[in-house]
Amino acid sequence: MTALLEVSNLAKAFPARRTGFGRARAWVHAVRDVSFAVEHGRTLGVVGESGSGKSTAARLLLGLVRPDAGTVRLGEVDVLAARGADLHALRRRMPMVFQDPYSSLDPTWVVRDIVTEPLRLVGERSRPVLGARAEELLELVGLAPAFARRYPHELSGGQRQRIALARALACEPDLVVLDEAVAALDVSTRAGIINLLQDLQDRLGVGYLFISHDLALVRVVSHDLAVMYLGRIVESGPTEQVYARPAHPYTRALIAAAPVPDPVVQRARDRPPVRGEVPSALAVPSGCAFHTRCPLATDVCRTTEPPEVAIAPGHTAACHHTESVPGPRSEPVPEPVLKGTS
Repeated sequence: MTALLEVSNLAKAFPARRTGFGRARAWVHAVRDVSFAVEHGRTLGVVGESGSGKSTAARLLLGLVRPDAGTVRLGEVDVLAARGADLHALRRRMPMVFQDPYSSLDPTWVVRDIVTEPLRLVGERSRPVLGARAEELLELVGLAPAFARRYPHELSGGQRQRIALARALACEPDLVVLDEAVAALDVSTRAGIINLLQDLQDRLGVGYLFISHDLALVRVVSHDLAVMYLGRIVESGPTEQVYARPAHPYTRALIAAAPVPDPVVQRARDRPPVRGEVPSALAVPSGCAFHTRCPLATDVCRTTEPPEVAIAPGHTAACHHTESVPGPRSEPVPEPVLKGTS
């Protein structure tokens, strides 16, 4: 069965400094040889520190930024080859929900117009039809029909994000890209949105690309996981398998960085040391980009970029020292509390 979304060898570098003649003197290597797939009705979580290239990769696969190399296929369709009306039609099949719901909603429009905007763009002009569809979408995301007459400034953060999600679902997409879609929300509101996303996936069969810096949250939401560092995916696989046996030192460090609510357990945890700061994407280190911070780094890490190594079926890591991977974790993995509503 063909994957819903297939991304292969995606790459993008942005010019950082130019000469007096307009030629680039330095490049920011934002995305480097990224490949992944999203299956029908499943969620792929993409995690990493700020500046790892997560959001840039999302914009590349939507065609909002043109990549330097790589392919993106939505089903059988080549997304990057589409232009004009064909590209707009593809974007209706994979809309994006942004981190800040307020800045992504037009403050001068009422909710009814916001959530039905995608329908008007495809030619629907009947006000009764648009009004009925607006009520359906609001009900779908757990809001009363009365919200259709409100403006964004009259809503809470959770309600705004529900409106953004309703707009994304207006044209019945195959895939929704969620770029830090709950990062700006408080814990209880975040719980309501996460529960809503999971319920909609069960009911509609929509796939999600869920981008976040919160590994504990991604564990709850995602079926599959991709860990990014300095523009490259360093580990990927089924989420529970990656958590049970993280193969890359960076993945282990991210998991260890999330606190466990039990003080006794927290003090006893094995927290692998990670030195220094993330290097600049202007000067990506040679060899393995993580070698400047890795406790396992050796000479080969400094000179040779590691290939992807199979750890288990569907689970790979780009590391020279996968033989040093410990067995299944014996300590608890932190999980967010996802109870409550918005």
